[in-house]
Amino acid sequence: MTIIDNIFGPAHGSGYTEASSVLRADASDSFLVIPNDDFVLEAGYERLGPDLLLSDKAVDSDRSVVVKDYFVQAQLPDLHTSDGTAVIEGRLASHLAGPSTPGHFGHIQLAQAQSDTGSIASRYSQAQGLSIGDVEKVEGRVFLTRLDGTNVQAEKGTKVFIGDIVETESGSSIGIVFSDETTFALGESGRMVIDDLVYDPAANTGKSAFNVVQGVFSFVSGQVAKTGDDAMTVKTPVITIGVRGTTVAGKAAAEGSANSVTLLPDADGGVGAIAVSNAAGTQVMSQAFQTTNVSSAFTAPPTPTVLPASQIQSLYGNISTVLPPKPEPKADDEDDDAASDEEG
Repeated sequence: MTIIDNIFGPAHGSGYTEASSVLRADASDSFLVIPNDDFVLEAGYERLGPDLLLSDKAVDSDRSVVVKDYFVQAQLPDLHTSDGTAVIEGRLASHLAGPSTPGHFGHIQLAQAQSDTGSIASRYSQAQGLSIGDVEKVEGRVFLTRLDGTNVQAEKGTKVFIGDIVETESGSSIGIVFSDETTFALGESGRMVIDDLVYDPAANTGKSAFNVVQGVFSFVSGQVAKTGDDAMTVKTPVITIGVRGTTVAGKAAAEGSANSVTLLPDADGGVGAIAVSNAAGTQVMSQAFQTTNVSSAFTAPPTPTVLPASQIQSLYGNISTVLPPKPEPKADDEDDDAASDEEG
């Protein structure tokens, strides 16, 4: 049973205030409802021993929520917004909270082993020292938090790794080119986690997974999406987008606003397909400018509608200008193709 109380009197360690709300996790909790509307989507996450601290990022605010005994649970509870419509999965909450000891990776073993993909735990040995992409465009202040808790300000050419948390400040944006030629843009006041990206061109196999907590985003899928249906996935707190080779714009919105996803035509005029799904249902979109607006993780995505360009611009702003162009084919690849043709 979850117990909610409040802390009164002196502060109880880092981040605790006299007005902190306190929830106590126990083994019977599959999820916890976090007070204060969409606070769980916007808050900073921090480990305090066995406890999880959610704190307001605003410097003049002392609003916070403490979830006691959160990290001692065998299965970390999901965190819901106060109206129950949006979800931060337990493994994502653990990732956002960072390592138990800065500079180390021990927190991954428990929390990420619970992931249905097991992405970071199973891929970490491959990720050590091996980047999976590069920052191509930056406007304003954007930060990457590594798996060991190290915080790096992004600039053009900054390397990107599996497990990075990408955060953009107000008025800021970032465009990333990944090793499989996927390009991804995140707009202002956004936050996302790069869960996984593995690609083997020789075997034509791969998998990529991105988790957008908040913000406007856009992407053009690369080689991984061509290896199989839903080999590339993008999650928000209310939906999962299974990508089947295409260009997409989306918005992970705060509580009370719908999460939007729009299928866009590719640069060559072609149109791919995506499957937008959650616990209640799935919609497959395969027509240019089809859009669905989903307000809850537990309500099926509605039938998509085709929007005019003016509405798409209103939904996503200038995110398309942040999206890096697709990389040019490598000369070596072209030479290999030519050689194969001659041998054939």
